[in-house]
Amino acid sequence: EELDIDLKDIYYKLRCVLMPLPALGFNRQVVRDNPDFWGPLAVVLFFAMVSLYGQFRVVSWIITIWIFGSLTIFLLARVLGGEVSYGQVLGVIGYSLLPLVVIVPMLLVVTSFDFLSVLVKLFGVFWSAYSAASLLVGDEFKAKKPLLIYPIFLLYIYFLSLYSGA
Repeated sequence: EELDIDLKDIYYKLRCVLMPLPALGFNRQVVRDNPDFWGPLAVVLFFAMVSLYGQFRVVSWIITIWIFGSLTIFLLARVLGGEVSYGQVLGVIGYSLLPLVVIVPMLLVVTSFDFLSVLVKLFGVFWSAYSAASLLVGDEFKAKKPLLIYPIFLLYIYFLSLYSGA
């Protein structure tokens, strides 16, 4: 209560990120309009723990890239005319890291099949980028969505490279 942690709200936001399609009936704007810090931090720390195997330095990089990558996306969104706050962008980018966490167990299984491994990685990056862009881009600048989705896509490629070490 004192730390303002609402587990039901965090769980709902996690489901919104994992199922970003509008046809599924989730009120996805909750992730953007009601930002919190603890849910995205938990997702980022969980991704850092998953990435920790054999490369301890990657934890500080993941948190740093989350903070400064979100700042870059925030500045770009503001320049493009979006009405978003830094907290909203930080929350959306943090929550949208969850699809990369989901594909990690699949990567452990398909790691010996190079082509399949690349397909799973691309699927995870596209899933994360689509989820973040669809949650972040409001009605006010939908026409400029491609200008924002490209840096988001690059950010998630960088997150995945921190996991895979490539």
